[in-house]
Amino acid sequence: MEQLSLTIPALYADHHVNNVKRLLSPMTGVENVIASAAFKEVYVEFDAAKTTQAALVKALSDAGYAPGELEFVDTLEYAKADPAWDGLGMRATTTNPVDNQLSGEFRKY
Repeated sequence: MEQLSLTIPALYADHHVNNVKRLLSPMTGVENVIASAAFKEVYVEFDAAKTTQAALVKALSDAGYAPGELEFVDTLEYAKADPAWDGLGMRATTTNPVDNQLSGEFRKY
């Protein structure tokens, strides 16, 4: 079993993840497909005797999910950090006990 990990910049949301899984999973030789929009990566386990890395990449590219490099936005020279964020600290909230009593047992866990 071979493994292929690709960076896919066009993987923006869950529907893209579903499209990639629907595209690759039925291909001959593909055993497992894991895709992440958060990391913009696709991981494929496949049988090299039944398919190739080139075939997987071609299928992705033809569907608009070509592997590539992630683009990063540079910090703008006129942008600066807001000092108020340093003073905010942690914020903790608690549920009013009356809300727990009115909403049932499941809210307590």
